[in-house]
Amino acid sequence: MQYVSIERCESYDEEKVYKALEQTINNLGGWRKFIKPGNVVALKPNLLMYKKPEEAATTHPAIIKAVITQVQKAGGLVVIAESPGGPYNLTMLKYVYKMTGIEKVACETGAILNYDLRVDTINQSNAKYLKKVEIIKPLADADVIINLPKLKTHAAMVYTGAIKNMFGAIAGTSKTDLHMRMPDYNKFADCLIDIFTGTKPTLNIMDAIIGMEGYGPTSGDPKHIGLLLASENGFSLDVTASKLIRLPLNYVPVFVQAKERGLIDEEIIIHGEQLENIAIKDFKIPEHSADGHPRVFRRRFMKSFQYLLKPRPEIQNGSCVRCGDCVRNCPPKVIRMEQGKKPVINYKDCIRCFCCQELCSHNAIKIHRNLLSKALVNKKITGLK
Repeated sequence: MQYVSIERCESYDEEKVYKALEQTINNLGGWRKFIKPGNVVALKPNLLMYKKPEEAATTHPAIIKAVITQVQKAGGLVVIAESPGGPYNLTMLKYVYKMTGIEKVACETGAILNYDLRVDTINQSNAKYLKKVEIIKPLADADVIINLPKLKTHAAMVYTGAIKNMFGAIAGTSKTDLHMRMPDYNKFADCLIDIFTGTKPTLNIMDAIIGMEGYGPTSGDPKHIGLLLASENGFSLDVTASKLIRLPLNYVPVFVQAKERGLIDEEIIIHGEQLENIAIKDFKIPEHSADGHPRVFRRRFMKSFQYLLKPRPEIQNGSCVRCGDCVRNCPPKVIRMEQGKKPVINYKDCIRCFCCQELCSHNAIKIHRNLLSKALVNKKITGLK
């Protein structure tokens, strides 16, 4: 049996966030349950790229500041550690910390911003695929890891929360290598689970004050939710968040694979706000199922149409500034750009990881689905529920 704490917090006002966070953690037993004086505590927020806080793509600095202050009060020594999308180097880290508002928080609180670019190997015999995995050193060295995800839906993986946030424990372009090795969404989900179980966060606190709906994790639409969620168990936290936005668990690859591995316990006790009082009816979910295909593809007679009907990234002429980020961040290297022209995607070899869309700082890449594909996931046409 697992426990999840949910408390209301309508805005990022620092005083309101502080009080809501304090109550959220008190519901789970209080900070002293998780932090001992002198512990090195690594905070792992979602800072996947250089987005401003108001864009709702990254963990808000008001939450990170409240966590730091309360951890310090409990006697913890705080380091903030993340490996954003793209290269893992000092230039990228400094820019991401500054743009996301984390640099300012560190200055105000005295928390350490990680600039150690070393990695360390963790071994786990019970992993499905990643028996050995290299993670960034501050996470490997920490006494306690606090995972700070953002509640968002995701163009490829349908949902991203506590489990997927720990993908940022993998340094830089090694994340690209994993995308290439595991282009199948379910196998990639197992890799995410392996990383999460290998890093073993002590506590998971979710920023759901303003989440992101639609084709996230960076180009979706901000959505006011007004909540903070926390749990010792990342799977229980994500299951609860998915129920909050009325996302069926069998649509999400991570949940499908975690359930097969016996990692999901749906007997969850909620402390604080109850789901029936706060569930969101109109949260926009990406229109493809847990295997990365429209839901109707579960019917065998449609298998031959899978490639034709898969959603695909499309570059928007009016928004593209030809910066080349999509070319540099494409795992299978199927995007090319000629001087003075917009990038071109070779869809034949595209693995639909949507890294190009995720890491486009200009929101110039959208997820496109053709008319037949849209019809096949239309509930009124297919009768699917």
